[in-house]
Amino acid sequence: MDRSALTRLVQWVDMKRLLAAYFVLISLYIYAPMLALIVFSFNSGGISPPYQGFTLAWYSELAANQGIINSVLRSIQLALVVTVITTVLGTAAALAYRFDFRGRKLFLYLIVLGIITPGIAFSVGSTLLLNEVLGLSRSMWVALPAHVVWTLPFAVIVLLAGFPPNLAQNEEAARVMGASRVTTFREIVLPQIAPTVLGAAVFAFTLSYNEAERGLLLVGRDRTMPMEVFSIASAERATPELFALGSVTTVFSTILLLVAGGLVVYGARQS
Repeated sequence: MDRSALTRLVQWVDMKRLLAAYFVLISLYIYAPMLALIVFSFNSGGISPPYQGFTLAWYSELAANQGIINSVLRSIQLALVVTVITTVLGTAAALAYRFDFRGRKLFLYLIVLGIITPGIAFSVGSTLLLNEVLGLSRSMWVALPAHVVWTLPFAVIVLLAGFPPNLAQNEEAARVMGASRVTTFREIVLPQIAPTVLGAAVFAFTLSYNEAERGLLLVGRDRTMPMEVFSIASAERATPELFALGSVTTVFSTILLLVAGGLVVYGARQS
C-alpha cells in the first residue's frame, strides 16, 4: 500500500467512532457476563436459556439457604475488621509518604508488593508461616493479615490520589500559627481528608468482602462467601440461588464502589 492510499484510508476512518466502537465491544465483553448473571437470576426456567419468565423464587431460596447466609455474615464480619485496620494503617502510610525520609521509595514498593504478588502464592506462603511455623489453627481470623496485605495498597493509592492539593500548605500555615501537631491533625488535616479516608475504607471493605484467593488455605471450616460459592459450584453445577447471590453481591459492590469514587473525588476537590 503506497503512502497516498494509506493517507486516504486514515482520512476515511473516523478515529472517534472507531475508538467508541472499540470501547463498546470491550465493555460488552467485560460486563455481559454480569448482566447475564442478573437477568437469569430472575428466570423462572433456571440459569439456562431461554428466558422463560420473571420470578423471585431463587432469591427466596437464597434467603432460606443457611449455609450461604452464614458465609455472607462471616465475610461481612471479616471485611469490617479488615476495613478498620486498613483505614488506620493506610491513612498513616499515606500521610507519612508526603514527607521525605530515607527509604521512602522502598516503603511504597513494599506496600504495593501486596498487589503484585500472585494471590495463590501468597496464600501458600501464609499457610506455611501461620499454620506450619507459628502453629495457628486455620480459621477465618487467621486470614485477616492476608486480607489486609491485599487491601492496604489500594487504600494507600486511593488516599494519595485523593488528598487535597493544598493540604500541605494548610497544615504548614496552622503550624506557623502555633498549633500543635495533634491540633493541626484534628482541626486541619482530618476534616480535609475525611471524605477520601471514607472512600478508601469503602474500597477496602469491598475488596475484602469479595476476596477468596489469598485466604483460600487459611480459613478452614469458616468459609467466607466467595469460598462457599466455589465449594458449591465445584461440587455440583452452578445453582440458581448462586446467580441470585451473585446479583446481590454485584449490585452491592457496584454501589459501594460508586460511593467510594464519589467520596474520593469530593475529597480531592476540597480546598
